[in-house]
Parts: sequence; C-alpha cells; structure tokens
Amino acid sequence: MAAWMKRFIFNCRNSTSRITGELSHQEIKQAELKIVKMIQDEYFIHEVNRKKLNSLTTYKDGEGILRVKTKITYRKDFEDFKNPIILPSHHQVVERLIMTEHKKNSHAGLQMLLNILREHYWILNARKTARSVLSKCVICLRHAKRNVTTPSASLPENRIKDVAVFEIIGFDLAGPLHLKGGSKAWICVYTCAVFRAVYLELLSSLTTEAFLQSFRRFIARRGRPSIVNCDNGSNFIGASNYLKSVNWTEIAQFSSIRRIQWLFNPPTASWWGGFWKRLVGVMKQILRRVLGKAFLSYEEMVTVFCDTESVINSRPLSHVSERDSELIT
Repeated sequence: MAAWMKRFIFNCRNSTSRITGELSHQEIKQAELKIVKMIQDEYFIHEVNRKKLNSLTTYKDGEGILRVKTKITYRKDFEDFKNPIILPSHHQVVERLIMTEHKKNSHAGLQMLLNILREHYWILNARKTARSVLSKCVICLRHAKRNVTTPSASLPENRIKDVAVFEIIGFDLAGPLHLKGGSKAWICVYTCAVFRAVYLELLSSLTTEAFLQSFRRFIARRGRPSIVNCDNGSNFIGASNYLKSVNWTEIAQFSSIRRIQWLFNPPTASWWGGFWKRLVGVMKQILRRVLGKAFLSYEEMVTVFCDTESVINSRPLSHVSERDSELIT
C-alpha cells in the first residue's frame, strides 16, 4: 500500500513522466525502508528507548536506517543479512510483520521464525515478541490445543485391599508359541492385582482340562485366590479360534466349588483388564528380545518362562533415584 501511495504522489508531481504497470522491486523496497525509518524515528526519539541500544553496535546507513553492525560486515552477502535493520519490540507494524512471515512460511515455529526474521531485521527482545504474536495465531492455537481429558478415576477397591499376594488376581491367555517339531504352546499369565507380581504357566494344549490343570498348579504354588478377573469368554473366542475349545462355564463351576469368585469383564470393556494386560505386554517385550526367531523345545521354553517371570518380579515398583536418602524397595 505504501508503494502505491508513493507512486501516486510521484505521478501527481510528474504528469509528463508517469509510471504505470506493476510495482517494481525497487519501489517496494523503498516503501519498506520509508516505513522502517518512520518506526525508528518514532520509537528511538525517546531517551529511555535509545538506552536499549547500548548493548549493540549500531550505525546509520546512507538512507538514515539504523542497523546493527555484526562481525560479518566484510562478507559478500546482502546488506540486510550482514547488518540487520533494528526494529522495536512493541509496535503494531512489527507485530504485523512477524505474523506475515509466520503465515508466509507455513506457520513456522518460534525458532525457525526467529531465524527467518534475523535475515533482515534485528528485533529488540525478539523471542518474547515473536512468542506473543504466535500465541494469537488462530490456526496454530487450534492445532496445538490438547484434547479434552477426563480426570483419572480412583483405583477399584480390589486393587488397594490389604490382602495376601495373589489373593486377587487377573488372568489372561497369550500365544500360540511355535516349538520345535511344529508343536505349539500357550501362555497362562496370572497377575496379582495389589502387589503386581506375576506367575507364568506354559500350556501344551488349549483345552479346558489343560487350563484347569494349570489353575490347580497355580493354587498349589501361590495359594488359593479369592477373586479372579478375566476377559469375557466371547472376547477370547473373537480373538482366536483356538480358544473355542475352552469351556468357561466349566471353569467357573470349578472355581465356585473352590470358593473362588470369577469375574468376567464386559465384552466391550477390555480396558478393565489393564492391570494384567500391561504385564502381558512386558512379558511379550522380554520374549521378543530373548527368543527372537528361535524355536525351542517345550522344556527349554518352560525354563525361559521361569527366567522371564523372575525378571518381571524383580522390577522396581517406583522410580529409581540417585539420592542416597531414597527408600529402598
């Protein structure tokens, strides 16, 4: 706009040699320098504002523009790059300039925007000013806005009860694992809801009888649980055809005889089993790194699972601090 105004004034004063057509680069550059000089004259006329230049080496060029004298004065490059133009931090035109460069460069971030501006201008307190301008960009605000989150719910009562280890457990099945000779094996994962300990069992088949035998071994070694949490049987069936052979009704009946309460998660609420599925993920991560693509025998796999169980149960329960006053767990 300033360039068009300068051309209009020139054409009014020189009716015989009027300039027409598109604006030239020189006209735009002269208009920019005129605006810059007006900003500098308006801002640095006050003694308080001039003191802000004490830490900089400044000079005025042939057109009266105040510039910063840098250490690359003798470099063969553009004058604006070697000696940037000084601009104040709090000025409407400067803020418009920052916003224009921000949008022109695909809504560049703060650091990139500062580098782009520094190629032509030395804005006082540039970082703070640019951050203030970027905070008003509607598009950036929309993309940077965090999703609405609900506050975390309290832990269920069964997760914080004062009970024995493995008295309240979560159960899950994983697999199959491919063994030597083409056979397969499955993993039973028993997780303590309160103390976060884990017990692993390897099954040679996925039948109701095989699982019940595994469950009896768990009770003999870790004690009888009072509550067993598990995914819904239909979830298992939907996840793997192998699990169709498991009779969950028979398992529940076996549990009731042993005075064990068996709780199935709702079919559409698998996240209810987060406390045991998290340790299933830890177990899988360890097995991927230990086994790789190796095929082991059944006995070797049992040994690997004993080692895996020991590693998981040896994990720290909290952040490991470097302070000597930290509580030992």
